Amino acid sequence: MKAYERLLLSLGSEKFTDEFKKILLELNISLKEFSDHSEIPYSTLYKVMNKKDFRVSTLQKIIKVIKEFEKDDELGDRIAIIAARSSLNKLTQKTIEFDNKTYAIKEYPSNTLEECLISAVSAERDGVKAIVCAPIVSACVEKLVRIPVAVVITESTDYLKAVEIAASKI
Repeated sequence: MKAYERLLLSLGSEKFTDEFKKILLELNISLKEFSDHSEIPYSTLYKVMNKKDFRVSTLQKIIKVIKEFEKDDELGDRIAIIAARSSLNKLTQKTIEFDNKTYAIKEYPSNTLEECLISAVSAERDGVKAIVCAPIVSACVEKLVRIPVAVVITESTDYLKAVEIAASKI
């Protein structure tokens, strides 16, 4: 089911705000960015997020922008990255080019093994062409999905930096 359809189905219930927040996370966009893109004042969106009444015209704009984002997502092939939100926040690009083909990067924030597995299944259902994840979950993910799975390999300098941080806390 499309995001805007889920949002419309939650109208009139307490779940509307929760669904809107969930959609913003899925689209990986902040409320401020959504405000800028939709030209809906931030204060109006803030009221929506705090379960206040809003106009039908505001709902129409919200739905229109979500449809635009979903349409952008459907264009081209996508590769999923399953990682902790803190790691995903460090990503600086939303696309990558390989063999003269551009792939969109779709983020799936996950903090536990269970969330990683759920994200992998969701990614496959969303139509991504491949998944990138941590080595500790890759074996399980490969057994669950029928798309290629790549593993993030960290450099030894990353481990040494973490050891230094740990040592500084002792």
